[in-house]
Amino acid sequence: MIGWYGQPVYWVILFVRFHITFLMKNCSWFTILLILLARLVSAQVVTTSPVFPVSNQPLTITVDVSGTSLDKLAWDNATNPVYIWTWIKKAGSADIDAPTNVNPATSPGQDAAKCTRVSTNPDKYQITFTPSTFFNKPPNEILQIGLKLKTKNWNDNKQTDVDKFINISQGFDVSFVEPTQSSFFKNTNEQFNIEVNASESSTLTLKINGTIVKMQGGTTSLIYVQTVTETAGTTLVVCEAVAGSQSKTISFSYTIRSVTVDQPRPPGAKKGINYFADQTKVVLNLLAPAKSSVYVVGDFTDWNILSAYQMKRDGEYFWLEISGLAPGVEYAFQYLVDEATRISDPFADKIVDTDDQFIPASTYPNLKSFPAKAISDKWYFNRASILQTGQTPYAWQSINYQRPLQNKLVIYELLIRDFFDTGKKSYQSLIDTIGYFKKLGVNAIELMPITEFNGNDSWGYNPTFMFAPDKFYGTKNKLKEFIDKCHQSGIAVIMDIVMNQQDAPNAYLLMDFDFIGFKPNPTNKWFNVTATHPFSVFFDLNHESLYTKAYLDTINHYWLSEYKIDGFRYDLSKGFTQRNNPTNVAAWSAYDDSRIAILKRMYDKIKSHTPDAYIILEHFADNAEEKVLADYGMMPWANFNNAYLQSALGYESNSDISGIFYKNRGWNNANGVGYMESHDEERMMFKNLQFGNSKGDYSIKNLGTALNRVKAAATLFYCVPGPKMLWQFGELGYDVSIEQGGRTTAKPIKWNYYSEPDRKNLFDYTSELIKAKKLYPIFNTSDVTITSGNTLQKQVILKSVPYNSNPSNTDQMNMHAVANFDVAKSALAVNFLHQGKWYDFVTGAEFEISTIPFSIMLDPGAFYLFTDVALKAIVGLPDQILTDTSIYPNPIQNILSFNTGDAAIQSITLVSMQGVKSIPLPLSSNSWDVSNISPGLYIVEIKTGESIFRTRIVKY
Repeated sequence: MIGWYGQPVYWVILFVRFHITFLMKNCSWFTILLILLARLVSAQVVTTSPVFPVSNQPLTITVDVSGTSLDKLAWDNATNPVYIWTWIKKAGSADIDAPTNVNPATSPGQDAAKCTRVSTNPDKYQITFTPSTFFNKPPNEILQIGLKLKTKNWNDNKQTDVDKFINISQGFDVSFVEPTQSSFFKNTNEQFNIEVNASESSTLTLKINGTIVKMQGGTTSLIYVQTVTETAGTTLVVCEAVAGSQSKTISFSYTIRSVTVDQPRPPGAKKGINYFADQTKVVLNLLAPAKSSVYVVGDFTDWNILSAYQMKRDGEYFWLEISGLAPGVEYAFQYLVDEATRISDPFADKIVDTDDQFIPASTYPNLKSFPAKAISDKWYFNRASILQTGQTPYAWQSINYQRPLQNKLVIYELLIRDFFDTGKKSYQSLIDTIGYFKKLGVNAIELMPITEFNGNDSWGYNPTFMFAPDKFYGTKNKLKEFIDKCHQSGIAVIMDIVMNQQDAPNAYLLMDFDFIGFKPNPTNKWFNVTATHPFSVFFDLNHESLYTKAYLDTINHYWLSEYKIDGFRYDLSKGFTQRNNPTNVAAWSAYDDSRIAILKRMYDKIKSHTPDAYIILEHFADNAEEKVLADYGMMPWANFNNAYLQSALGYESNSDISGIFYKNRGWNNANGVGYMESHDEERMMFKNLQFGNSKGDYSIKNLGTALNRVKAAATLFYCVPGPKMLWQFGELGYDVSIEQGGRTTAKPIKWNYYSEPDRKNLFDYTSELIKAKKLYPIFNTSDVTITSGNTLQKQVILKSVPYNSNPSNTDQMNMHAVANFDVAKSALAVNFLHQGKWYDFVTGAEFEISTIPFSIMLDPGAFYLFTDVALKAIVGLPDQILTDTSIYPNPIQNILSFNTGDAAIQSITLVSMQGVKSIPLPLSSNSWDVSNISPGLYIVEIKTGESIFRTRIVKY
């Protein structure tokens, strides 16, 4: 995304998704958004003197602001001036040079950009400057000037509506004053003016369809009145200008309006672009209900309206065969609907736009530029579809990939933009990172929205074209390669997809749109005029419309078949309703049988062609409704961010995690996708470090302690049956706030965390939990007991079904997790399922349980995961012990003290977490001097005649 000076303010505000929490905190911005949208449709008139500006000579710019928010402004030069905010492209780059674009425009030197009001009816402003002086650039670097008019403060929202551009003359030049369009419609017998200006005295020759109709010498202007005599077809008008040895030719065309021909489509023609064995032709097929005419304009018409490219009509469809194409060549095109609205093909798999110039060539090589002749001053028309015959299909390597069972899914949610550094935000980088995902152990990757969205720097929840991958991350075949290689590695790929809303210039939105009010018309077949539910963003789809149902069904089938995507996470699925509750959140969230029917119908359609596809919902509705959906096979998001966060922070309030187990919600199936973090929630480590509780020498704000609390939370998270999800870098303790710089803005990339021992230790532990969850049947048991209520001493008991109190293998294994989330030592009565041997998941240490309940004294933040079958210990990851032994303080600075009760010490060792060396410590009474030991995280190991004691300590 470029700065506010380079494109409409719409890009600055709408490139992000307004999530519910964001809207609640930023409602004033949402109000501004609505105002801005309503104003984007009018366009100011800009004139220049001279008509052909030269970069090193004075230029007077006059702007008619009638119909914009500057119209009839209470203005005076002292208190409410108007400024011209201008910019040029820097030579040889995509960067923008805008020296006076400072907000507010009151800094020293800004007077150079102050305008003068020259009339009030119409309302006009004027300014004079020499471009090369104003921009402080050599004349040959100034080819075009962009401009807006604004009051002195951007936040006043008083401005002209769209970017305007002035071409700077580079020598002998000629242009049409009238008409202002290069291609347009006319009726037979209609008259219109033709006026030509030249920059020097010239001979001007005007030709219509090759016939000279007027020639005038020694002049800088020519005027002619044309009477339309043609009854059909397209007429070309050319003006030749000659001044000595200099010459230039300009042209425009007009097409006679004609009735659309009704003719059946070719058999089997599907919606969108139809390719054939004959690589020189395509058939375009556009669904356009209630429309009278559609023309195709594009590279093959030189972006002119030509009668030969008027589409034929078959009921609600318009179609056209285009021939003479060169195989392998990309052609950009648009549909001109009812002579006024330019849209791209809604089913195109590639869309080009004016923002593509900012995509690195390393990400998308040889990316076709948006055609200069197609650029409109209406931003929403600056999208073009791409067709290309003779493409080489992607050769899939993973043919027999089997998707993981959905109750065993461990999903890694990521945003490509915030996962890689600048220049590497691509599908190729994801391909290069698959080894990392394998090492972590996840078996699914969920990509935040990747369908074509507005701008480049975005979360992606502002989609425009649903069949085209956004080019900011690379080519469609690179996306396929990523999916293919994930499948080869046993990893599913899930799309976060936006079916609640679409953003302009979605083709079906603009096809029947009120450009004055900037909202869908009541007759739109796909969109509601206003959303039926609160917190809606962009434009709300009508999910009860047969047109919408067919549209979404095609989208679902396309991604599952063409890209072999494994499933979807539907954003804001609670919005899939026509039950009208535009402001009442509680009513919107209540049980809605119509919404259930909508989702079940779409689910059934998907399962009819892809039975094992995952259907994940961001729903957050009444539990009774979520139960119906989960029991049907869908997978509602289960947000337990707050409960696990409160536990990790050491606060009892709202710390109940018991609902993460599906039976505790009354569900029949383990289909809730539980998570402690997602893209929408604050990061646990950030909260720990900023707001963690403390008592005495124990502080959760300490980095090592905070990371250990994440481990404790993870232990009681991954062991609960059902699919789980983690947010990117959570496995490394990402501690940058979601609100840093604004919720949806790009965040720092923290791959360096992987080389930090404490954080790598968290990664390793998380990896072991994930791998165990996928491997051992106990993680999918239906018999689970979780401590309920707001308490900081928690237990999770997993009982095998059928239960075996003396298991002989891991298929019969039981499991027990305990944690003390308090900031003080606490005794916990552990309700082991049976007496006998239990084993520490981390160290492999064996414990004999002789009484039940069994009392364990747990240090603050201490946690255990016990199994009754011995597993391989996690090397280098010791945990707290099951004895009365204690070591304090922790963290330590100089003196480490201990208490082993009556047990005699045989040895004591301090081990670095890297496992590099063991340091025997000199014993002095019940303490050791550790002042000479380097700061870091260590393992203390004490051997007595009865057991081995291990625990972690942090040395300052």
